[in-house]
Amino acid sequence: MSQVVESPLEAGRDAVRRRDWEVAYPLLSAADAAEQLSPQDLELLSEAALWAGVFQSYMDVTERAYKGYLEAGNLARAGYIATLLAHDYGAQLQPSVASGWLARAKRHLDEAEEAPEHGYWALQRSLVALGEHDYDEAFRQGKYAEEIGKRFGDRSLEIRGIQRQGAALLEKGQVAEGKLLLDEASAAAVGGELDPYSTLVVYCNTIGACREVADFDSAGQWTDRASQFCDSNSMSAFPGMCRVNHAEVMRFKGRFNEAETLAGEAGEQLRTWCPRIAGAAFYELGETRLRLGELAQAEQAFREADEHGKNPEPGHSLLRLARGDAQGAWTSIKRLLSDDSIGMAARTTFLPAGIDIAVAAGELESAEHFAKELDTASESFETSALKAAAAFAHGKIRLAQGDADGAESCFRKARTFWEATGAGYDSARAREQRGLALRLGGDEEAAVWELEAAAARFERLGAVRDAERVAEHLMRDVSKAVMKTFVFTDIVGSTELASSLEDRHWNNVLRRHDETLRVIFADHGGQVVDHTGDGFFAAFEDPAEALDAAIAIQRAISQEFEFDLRIGVHRVGALQREQNYHGKGVHAAARIGAAAQGQEILVSRETLADLGQFSTANDRDIALKGFKEDVPVCSVDWS
Repeated sequence: MSQVVESPLEAGRDAVRRRDWEVAYPLLSAADAAEQLSPQDLELLSEAALWAGVFQSYMDVTERAYKGYLEAGNLARAGYIATLLAHDYGAQLQPSVASGWLARAKRHLDEAEEAPEHGYWALQRSLVALGEHDYDEAFRQGKYAEEIGKRFGDRSLEIRGIQRQGAALLEKGQVAEGKLLLDEASAAAVGGELDPYSTLVVYCNTIGACREVADFDSAGQWTDRASQFCDSNSMSAFPGMCRVNHAEVMRFKGRFNEAETLAGEAGEQLRTWCPRIAGAAFYELGETRLRLGELAQAEQAFREADEHGKNPEPGHSLLRLARGDAQGAWTSIKRLLSDDSIGMAARTTFLPAGIDIAVAAGELESAEHFAKELDTASESFETSALKAAAAFAHGKIRLAQGDADGAESCFRKARTFWEATGAGYDSARAREQRGLALRLGGDEEAAVWELEAAAARFERLGAVRDAERVAEHLMRDVSKAVMKTFVFTDIVGSTELASSLEDRHWNNVLRRHDETLRVIFADHGGQVVDHTGDGFFAAFEDPAEALDAAIAIQRAISQEFEFDLRIGVHRVGALQREQNYHGKGVHAAARIGAAAQGQEILVSRETLADLGQFSTANDRDIALKGFKEDVPVCSVDWS
């Protein structure tokens, strides 16, 4: 009895038909090693490599398929493969290579009779146009792809063209029309009308559209469907991309540990194969860590996102705000929001952060302008999360304006919308701000109720910095009590000096001044707490070391610089949190420094209580703003 053994090529083809990629890839690879495959079979091998996750092989084999079609004179198919390569090199952040492949594809297709391949080129051109914010061109190319698909009976091409048009219309602000087209495409994917690759593309684009307009309920549902589709079709390449989508949904729901794990896994999995999507994963990681209060780790994730081609905004600006740099955050977010070419849907991802930062920076007019824009977007897209963000934005503005009742109403509305969508973290933000509005309106009992609820939610979510901030509102301070000697320095008449000198010269002078003071502080065991402009805030354990440092500073300034410095020194109890200090004692020390004259070290008498080694003069009592009783002070002789 004889037995017919199926060849690796035939077995590989059969495995492709079954979508058994783990079997198809080694079989077709073996066939490729044994014989010269046709370009059609090379296409099957590249498809198997893609879904099996063998990415380097996928690119190599795809280029070989292109050459095979070109040598065979099949210009239409060569153009199609070149279009695929343009897309893939774009995903690998090689724009020049991608552009070259797209141009090569166009040249081949121009020499071929019109066919479905022309429509797939139009899809890629539409995607490029969306990235360039040329929404009219994106719509035109999507429409052409749809028409080609209809003419040749290619339902996948037709539907993907419709989806491209819908995405372009959303960015143009034609929301109703855009939604209808996106819904039509989604229905076709759910109905099993498309090939596997196109089905997943439609799923991913639908998820992206939902996320962009903060429709996280729908995004979560589509993410689940896409993951199930990948599992049922043995597609191991795409779950990494699905995890990015899933991570953002988890972040929105306040499930930060899950979001961090998902985003981290996706970033590592896609780092080499698809840097563009890896960038999105690292950005999500940064946003999650920002909410967890891990600022250094968030910065690292945003840097990774930037290196992988993902704009790290608005996360990077929010990070600057979290570190207390409201003006720097405003400068960066304002630059982003001044780009009028960004479409309406994309702008909704930046506007809430822009408003928060504008309010923190005191730019209320700009905040109101952005809030009106957010109102328009929330009315157009009709998603609960956007309505919540708009209400929250108006609450922040009214609170800054002193309108307690108006702010309270806005925050209450925002909380209602956010809780309806399961947004635990943002709901806590709304409760915190409502508590502050109630306090401003005089209802302390209600304010404490809201603040305690916000603190409890933040603590449960692991949002440490937010919990600490609310604890401060409640005066349930998490700081530790310490006794320190605080030193404040300031250049006298710095504004006039700066205006009288060239910018370059003044900057050099300031740099020398800063270096001089930092060295002296370090030599005497001082900690630089803050440095703003031309002033320093330092803390010392030993009051004698603090005064020795102050004396050394005045002597250095008198010998090396042409301006005067004033210094205030005060030993007092304070509350320490991390590397910062706060409390009434710190305010008193700062005001003593402000009361000093040029070339003076002004020190409180209680600081000198046990220090007889310093010569003093000009004893006096001074009034400090915000303090009921005068404070006895004197000058320390440093000459």
